[in-house]
Formats: sequence, structure tokens, C-alpha cells
Amino acid sequence: MPSRRIREDHGEYRDIVKGNVDEKLKKHIKGGQRVTRRGKDFVVVRVPHVELPSFRYGQPSDGGGIGNGEAEVGDEVGEGPPQGQGQGGQPGEGGEGEGEGHEIDVGISMDAYFDMIGEELQLPNLLPKENGEMVKEKIKWNRIAKVGNNSLLHKRKTLKNAFKRLISSEDYNPDDLSNFYPIKDDKEFRSWSSVEVPDTNAAIFFVSDISASMDEPKRALIRELCWYLDNWVQRFYQETQVKYIVHDHHAQEVDQEKFYKYKSGGGTQISSAFHLVNDIVEKAFPLNEWNIYVFYLSDGENFGSDNDLCVDYLTKMQTYANLIGITEVKAIRSWATFLPHIQSKLTSGELDPKTIVTASMDSQADVFKTLQKLLTPAGEEVPF
Repeated sequence: MPSRRIREDHGEYRDIVKGNVDEKLKKHIKGGQRVTRRGKDFVVVRVPHVELPSFRYGQPSDGGGIGNGEAEVGDEVGEGPPQGQGQGGQPGEGGEGEGEGHEIDVGISMDAYFDMIGEELQLPNLLPKENGEMVKEKIKWNRIAKVGNNSLLHKRKTLKNAFKRLISSEDYNPDDLSNFYPIKDDKEFRSWSSVEVPDTNAAIFFVSDISASMDEPKRALIRELCWYLDNWVQRFYQETQVKYIVHDHHAQEVDQEKFYKYKSGGGTQISSAFHLVNDIVEKAFPLNEWNIYVFYLSDGENFGSDNDLCVDYLTKMQTYANLIGITEVKAIRSWATFLPHIQSKLTSGELDPKTIVTASMDSQADVFKTLQKLLTPAGEEVPF
């Protein structure tokens, strides 16, 4: 069965390619490399090119190769040139360093990509709040009624009732069903009832400092981290709404484009952003219907007098939020007072470490580490 063997060989080749992609993806994640191309439903990963083996007919141009040359049937094939290490370029000498192998771009589905990230970083599944009141009403077509609109007629039940009625009557003749038709009493209609189902909605707040100290390298790291956080959280909820808030001395809600590009030359007052988050949640997101995630990103430069006010707002936020992640980006330690202040309140117990998580990010290599730390439950060891 040559064709079957060829199909099996092609299947093995596809497995090799998939293995190369998976292995490359693992190295990509562990090395904290950046995905340079992203689509709506896929990402692109560069992998070594594996050429599909094929037969070529005819004689080799140089006349060489195993099986060519003068010999008799049964002669042993020689061992070939000796193996060794060298600078490369001479037969039998291995080159130093890695070769310049060809690479190709391979599209990976977004689901497969984040499955791999979750596996490699050992990220936990996000769970809705344990709140019995967090339900919503849903219409289910689970009832049958004797009255209703003709468009809702349940044909199978109606015909079944008509057969029962005819068979039970003296007029039933299996060889003549000309008198078989449904009457009003046979008809049944689909109907609905209202049921309560668990609510799995999430509101994600991305909050960023846009003051003069937030230069482009810091903002590039923020864009990268937010993309991963956004996609990971959305995996676990039926509906998500994303809110973008920026602040310098004052806070404002903006669209996604402005969030990543807008820059101010003003000073910093972090508490203005937390005040706005609390205000939006109070007005637009009933706590019995929404799971709230807040991710704040800044270089940590803030007026010392404002840090205590931030703690007051965070004390309120931690009562309703599933998670509050605070990330310090490329901080200059002598100026960055915000994160140490928050960490001291977490240590003292004034803030809840089960809800509020802190992290620092200085380079591209820290993106996955930060993602892992923000999403790993308090008290569990970060395995990265």
C-alpha cells in the first residue's frame, strides 16, 4: 500500500513541524520574546524551516552520493570523511556557533497561543466572585402550552396528539388516513420561562500614568503587558467591557488609541485615577452583575502626600474587585515612592494582599514574569 505509507510519512512530517512550532513557542515564552505580528484570531511565530523530503529523478550533477561510483554488488559502503570540530569550510570540519538556518512564519491560533502560555507559566483559571446574588435572568424555551402563535407550533407533539386521537376513535383505518388532520385540541405550542443563571461578566480597567516622565520605552512595555492581560481575562467570561483611564494631575476616560498614544507634560496625581475608577464602577457596573479587574501601570513617581489618599481609594476598591494589579514600569528608585508605600500597607495588613498584587517591569524580558505574578493567587509560589 504505497499511498498509505506516503500518507503516514506526511503525517509524521506534520508532527515534526508541529513539534518544532511548540518547542519554538516554549522558548519564545521562557525568553520573554515579543510577538511582532498579531491578528484578531492568530499570532505569528518564527520557526526553523523544515523542508519536505522528496525524490528527484535523474543523475546528480557532481556524480557523488551514496550508491554511486565503481563497486560490485555486496561491497560495503565506506564510513565517509572523519568528523571533527573546526572553523568550518573544510570537509569533515564542524563549524563553530549556530548556523544561519532559514526560518518561516507560522500562524498560531490565539486560543492555542494562550493555551501554551497558560501551560508554560502555570497561570490559574480566573473564577467569578463567589456571590450567590451574581445571577441574571435568561429566557429558556422549556415549556409547552395549549395556546400560542402559529409560528411557535410544536409540530411533532401536535401530530402525535392527532394520531392518538384518531387511533382511539372508531374512524381509524390504517389503510386510509384521509381523515387524519390536527384539530384545535391537538395543537401544542412552544413556551418559555425565566430562569436564573450564574452571571459571568467582567469589566477590565486599564489605568495608566501619562505624565511627562512616562517616555516611549515605558509605554511600549505597558502596551505589551496590557495585551496579554486583556486576552487572558477575556478567556474566562462570556461578556467583557474594557475601560481605559489615563491620568497626569487629573484623570480621564479615553478610547484604546488614546490610552496607548496620548502623552501629557503635566505632573502626577495617582489618586485621581483611582477616584475615577470608583466613580465609574458605582455608576455603570452593579456589583451583583460584574466581576471587576483593575490594572494600574506607572513609573511610580507620585507626590508623597498623595500616596495615603491612594490607599484610601484602594481600601474601597478591594471590597469589590476580583483583582487589582499595580505594576511599576522602569522606575527610578529615588523618585518612585508609590509602589514601596503600597507594599508597606500590604505587609501591615491595611491592604488585602489576596486582592492587590504588585510587580515591577524593567524590560521586555519581564513581561511574562509580570503577567505571571499579577495573575498568580497570593500565597502561591510563582513558578517562572
